[in-house]
Order: sequence, then structure tokens, then C-alpha cells
Amino acid sequence: MTQPSTYTRAVVLTLIAALSGLTYPLASFAQDISGGASVLLASADVEAKLGKGIFTTPQNRAHAPKHIEKKTVARSTVRAAHARQTSDSGKQTTDTGKQGTDTGNQNTDTGKQGTDSGKRTGRTDDGLNTKPLGDPATRVLTAEEYNKRGDNYFDNGQYEKAVTEYKEALRQKANYPEAQLNLGEAYFNLGRYEEAITAEKLALQLKPDWAEAYSDLGNAYLKTDKQSEAFESLKRAVSLDPKEEEARSSLAIVYYDQGVAAFNAGKYEDAIASYKEAVNLKPDYAEAYNNLGDAYRHLDKIAEAADAYKQAVRYKPDFVDAYCALSWMYDKLGRYPEAVEAYQRVIQFRPDDAEANNNLGYALGKSKRFSEALGPLKRAIQLKPDYAEAYSNLGWAYNNLGNYTSALEPLQRSVQLKPDLPEGHFNLGITYNHLLKKEEALAEFKQAVQLKPNWPAAFNNLGVSYGTLGKWKEAVEAHKQATTLKPDYAGAHYNLGIDYLMAGDKKAAIEEYKTLKTIHPHNADVLYVQIYHKPPPKN
Repeated sequence: MTQPSTYTRAVVLTLIAALSGLTYPLASFAQDISGGASVLLASADVEAKLGKGIFTTPQNRAHAPKHIEKKTVARSTVRAAHARQTSDSGKQTTDTGKQGTDTGNQNTDTGKQGTDSGKRTGRTDDGLNTKPLGDPATRVLTAEEYNKRGDNYFDNGQYEKAVTEYKEALRQKANYPEAQLNLGEAYFNLGRYEEAITAEKLALQLKPDWAEAYSDLGNAYLKTDKQSEAFESLKRAVSLDPKEEEARSSLAIVYYDQGVAAFNAGKYEDAIASYKEAVNLKPDYAEAYNNLGDAYRHLDKIAEAADAYKQAVRYKPDFVDAYCALSWMYDKLGRYPEAVEAYQRVIQFRPDDAEANNNLGYALGKSKRFSEALGPLKRAIQLKPDYAEAYSNLGWAYNNLGNYTSALEPLQRSVQLKPDLPEGHFNLGITYNHLLKKEEALAEFKQAVQLKPNWPAAFNNLGVSYGTLGKWKEAVEAHKQATTLKPDYAGAHYNLGIDYLMAGDKKAAIEEYKTLKTIHPHNADVLYVQIYHKPPPKN
């Protein structure tokens, strides 16, 4: 019965847990059992680089430009353009005059206007009820009064009539910048953007340092897709009045569109600079933060991308795409508890999304909350019965709960559905190993390394499987490959030392001990005991 005694000796020497810590008494092989499939399919401390599902790897869609959203501009009620002036005394009033009918009849401070046109009055200017002598006096409205009539029409949405009144004001008073600006705003609201541009330019000729006029001009340029002219006008508006919110918002759109153009051209640094300008001007600009995150992600600046996506969902709590991207960033950063929260938000908006449920289960598992992971993983399978990665993840969770019998069926289903899924084979190999199905375990790990030849954990577990079968030469080669791929892989170095020892190469085993002293002293001490059969020396 030489084979049983050899196997028993192998168990005593090699069954050491690489990831959960080593102890001098009998333990288990240094076998990685993390597994799992999501954004990064888990494999102990070495992550597999596969992306699955529409929420795992954010979609690399082209960014879309943002055209100015407003269809109309609001008339300002605080600027001097809209002050009221009485006919005789010239004193200004504000908004105390009442609007009349749709024909523009209105109450002034001095009396009611008579005719439908509202341009003349049959009453004396003193407002007394005395009967006039002779024919009624006539009075031509002042430029300010025409401007006021235009304001009233404007406020009622009657922009064509407002244009007429503002033009009358300008006929009476050509150097009237406020009326000129108002005329431009009325043209804008009528969709007559070229005429709006002309009017705003004339207003600026009369009043060169007028932030509001530059803002209106920039908006009109945006509507005619004259980006460079809009950019200069809006920058000028903001420089003249940094608190001009409309100008800041419109300039943010221009920077946003510059970011879009740079991003779509693959110029991610330029895109970042433009999107940053956009959010500086408009701090609650969720879409710009989202696109900023995309640009950072393309440069593999994961932490910065996460911060940008976090701002996007802060200002737009229902921004599902940003939550999806944020979850993926947290995954890549290993911030799994935060990934759990983000995926939960995604599922809150899209409860029937299989990928989101799968990834939530994965993130819960990576947070060592394996019991909680079972629910969303089963839900993912319910929603998508052919979801191989979810089956693999479910088996991974059961493995980590020590329930290998329950892990077997979903893992077998995983590789049936997707024979080229290395994580499925990896996890199934772990299950077979714990169920003492050694040949089956060996076959699964062989398949895993064939599908994914740069996976240190899979080679480590392949070596363990060879060791359980007493195939020490093959175990040496597998563990050597694991340490070549990951030179600081302490578990694989320990296992390689055991392989050498079992193959009769004590000198090589001692070399592994020396390596372990540097990278993992505890593993080194355990290997020392196996080599020399005595306690390790004290440092």
C-alpha cells in the first residue's frame, strides 16, 4: 500500500492554505478558491481580466453634443431697459403698471390709454376728471413707453407684437441699447436667430461692456451652430459678470461640446480639460461629470473616474448609466462595499436586469458576504437562464460557504453553457477537489490554464491537483509557471517547495524557503519545518 502512504505524506506536507494563512498543523493545499465572474472574474489575489454584461464594462459610446436647451429666453425685470417713465414728469416707475388686453392696452401711472393701438390717449396728462376744452389732445408715446409696451407683450409670449413695439422705441430713440437688447431677445424667442444676433451686436455697439448682451449674443450663436463666436461672446459675458448664471450655463455647454469633440477624436486629455471647465462653470452638470469619468476611464485613471461618476449621481440621483460605470470603477479599485451600494441603486431602477444582479452578487462575494450573494445570483439566473457567468458565480459563492455539494450543479451548468469560460472550469475544479474527485479536478484546472494561460492561480491549483495524485514532476512544472507569472505568489512558492521535497530535490526546496523568507516569512517557517523537521530558527 505504497500509494496511500505517499498520499498521506503529501497531505501532511502540502495541504496548506495559501490565502487564509498558514499553520503548522495539518491544513489543506494552498489552493485558491475565490473564483467568481463579473467585471473582473475573481481568482484569489490575481484577477482575471474579463468583462461581462452591459453593466460591467461601461459602453464605449461616442459622446453626444449638447445643443442649447432653452427654446425661449426670459426677459430680465431688473435691468434699466425695462424701467417705466411717466409722460410729463419723466419719473421712472417699475412694474406697478397693470397690463391691459391682448391688444396691448395698459394702465400707466397717469391714466388709461384709449384706442386699441394704445399709442394715443384722449385724457389729459394730469389725470383729473375735468372735461377738456375743445378737441382731445393727442400725445405720442415716448421710446421708453414703447419699450414698456414691448415688455408687456414679451411677458405674455406675444413676441411678434413685442418686436413691433421695440422697433417703435428704436425709431424714436436710435441710441437705446436696452430696447435693442429686448428686440434681440424677442427675435430669439421667435427662432429668428440671425436677426437676434444683429440686434445684440447693435446693443453692444451702444453699450460695449454689457455682460447680458454678450450672454444673449452667445446664446443666439449657439442656436446657429457658430461655436467659436458663441465661445468668445460667452467668455466675455462671464469675464464681465462672473455671476451671470445664464452665461455660465451656456458657456458650460460650449465647453461640454468641446469635450465631446475631443473625446470622440480619442483626445482624452483635451476632453478632460474641457469637461472640467464645464463643471467649474456649472457645478451640478451631471452629464459633464459622467463624460469626464468616461475620459478618465479611457486613460485608466480609475480613481479619478470614480470620483467623477460619483459627482454625476450626486447631482442626478436617477442617472443609471453613471451608477453602472461607478460600480465598475469600484470593482476595479477593490472597493467592493461601495460597489455593492452602487449596484443596489442600479437594481432599484432596473430590477429585472440580469447583469446588474449578477454583479451585485459578485460584489457581495468579494465583500465576504457570500450568504447575501446567493439571492442576487439566483435572481440573475432566473432572469437569464443561459447566464454562464452567473452560474459560475453561484458556484463560487457556495464554494466559499463550504457547500461544495450545492456548488456542483451550477458550476457544471456554467461550463455546459459556456465551455470556454475559464472561471467556470476553475471553480468546478475547486469543487471536485473538495469532493475528492481528483481526476475530475485535474481535468478542470487543465482546461482553465488552456483557456487562460496567464492565470497564476489556475496554474497553482493545477499543481495542487497533480500533487494529490502523486504526480510531483508535473506539479513542479505547474507551480513554477505560477511563480513565473506572479513572482511574489507566496502560496505557489510554498507548494513548489513541497513539490521539490516530495520529488527528492531538497536543495531546490531550500531555495524556495529562501525566497519565502523575503516575501512571506510565515510560509517560510512552515516550509522550514517540513524540510528540517524542527522548529524554524528565531530571527
